[in-house]
Amino acid sequence: MSDIGTPFVISVLLLQEGEWWSAQCLEYDIATQARTLPELRNELERVLLLHVLMALEQGREPFTGIARAPKKYWEMFATAKLRLEGDELPFRLPNSVSFPPILPQFKIAEAAPLYA
Repeated sequence: MSDIGTPFVISVLLLQEGEWWSAQCLEYDIATQARTLPELRNELERVLLLHVLMALEQGREPFTGIARAPKKYWEMFATAKLRLEGDELPFRLPNSVSFPPILPQFKIAEAAPLYA
């Protein structure tokens, strides 16, 4: 496990699909969605922190056994040019829980063409 002071970095690809936004974590195939970017950030924080809390409660290492996201998301992340600036605050568990903060690195996927 990471040192408690060293943030646990997770790459997150943001995709807009119609009126919804999706967040796809890359190192772990975890995704969530919401209608707005602020709601999406809150939902992702909730999902990741709950996963960590449940794993620790069960005596397991968080994120163990979760596969990486499919290759297409890694490729989209690599080519994405837009970063979500000013939103690099880490997700933190309560002080009583011994786990480093999770630092998401957000990039926004380029819109797919309407007609392929």
